Amino acid sequence: MQKVKHDKSGSLERRSRLQIPGLRWWMFSFFILIMIINYIDRSSISIAMPLISKDLHIGPALTGIILSSFGWTYAIMQLPGGWLVDRLKPRKIVSGSLIGWGIIEGLTGIATGVGSLIGMRMFLGVFEGPVQNGMNSSLIRWLRKSEHARGSTLVDGGGPLGTAFGGLVVTGLIVWLGTWRIAFGVIGLITVIFGLIAWWFMRDNPKDHPMITEKETKYLEEEATEKTVAAEKTTASTPIKSFLHLSPWMLLLAFFGYDAVLYGLLTWAPSYVSNEQHVSFSMTGVWTFVIFGAGFVGELFAGQVADRWIRSGTSVNIVMRSMLGFAGLGVAAAIILVNFVSSTSSAILLISLANFFLRWGGLYWAVPARLVAKEHVGQLSGAMNFAGNVGGIITPILIGFIVQSTGSYVSVFVTFAIAGLIMAISSILINYSRKLTA
Repeated sequence: MQKVKHDKSGSLERRSRLQIPGLRWWMFSFFILIMIINYIDRSSISIAMPLISKDLHIGPALTGIILSSFGWTYAIMQLPGGWLVDRLKPRKIVSGSLIGWGIIEGLTGIATGVGSLIGMRMFLGVFEGPVQNGMNSSLIRWLRKSEHARGSTLVDGGGPLGTAFGGLVVTGLIVWLGTWRIAFGVIGLITVIFGLIAWWFMRDNPKDHPMITEKETKYLEEEATEKTVAAEKTTASTPIKSFLHLSPWMLLLAFFGYDAVLYGLLTWAPSYVSNEQHVSFSMTGVWTFVIFGAGFVGELFAGQVADRWIRSGTSVNIVMRSMLGFAGLGVAAAIILVNFVSSTSSAILLISLANFFLRWGGLYWAVPARLVAKEHVGQLSGAMNFAGNVGGIITPILIGFIVQSTGSYVSVFVTFAIAGLIMAISSILINYSRKLTA
């Protein structure tokens, strides 16, 4: 006989006969999948751009503006996105975002020129803007505190993994269907379907999920009670007072350098592989997978090493300064060497190595919690993400003008190397072991 429970509104919800042990990890895996879809859709235009630019007769400078336009609205949506998540709850925001950007992704296939492409990309940024806030908010409820670092790093790792698979999925669809326009429609339809699945599968509170076991509900509720008691005892400075210190500013600058390279590669790597290295369109997808797959490996590697190193008793300052500082230097060294090699495979493998080091920057998402009190982490994270997206907006446009005016990518890789050095120096200047209280 089925158990029946009453929700707060008094409506009835039947407890499913199917109860899944460890449901929180299924939910967590679903969030990784959403992040993969997020980045497949986000990077699809970059992968298809060599074909789109030929069909619509778009030069490098305008291409840079088109690729940057996603970031204009995405950055603006970070703060209101957090407010929407708090007000409407993660389930509505995540499922609504997926459906919204899936529709926009599909409509991109009917774009007729620069104006319509920019409009589509801006709407894509609007709908994708709140989704990571929604998933992060939901993860806090679905994972215990001891599981947050592992969970956040792996979900963030869905970004490079999505871009990697995007190279294969988007190029495969275009080659199979014979046109980029229908390929965008197919990708958009798949995204909308996942939006409907998100609405069916997600719940804002674990105890409301029909598939959760009583044992797991108690496990998570005990953690929630402990968090509530701890929160009542916490006093902290305001976010504004925290910014009187050097560390938050260095975090913003470091993340600016990080995102400048991240979005530079995300938007322009496929065009570089296709146009500069004269690789066929189908092979461009394979090399895109290699470049961004290396980033996924780098993010997993950094998360595991940092966690174990800190658990061994090493100072968090030594761990974070060493890893993030070395990561920035690794990016700068690998990317500048691209200008000194002649073979296609060497150039692309160096870019892959740079992306491997770059994605160690996933550790930045753990820094706000080390600098400010729990109730201000979201605001510092939002400021950090906004600073990064400023870099993400500027870089694609800058690359477009550099390529159009010089006809090469030499100065582009110099720019990336400078951003890597900014990332390294700023990271070393952060005091990761001091919680700011005034």
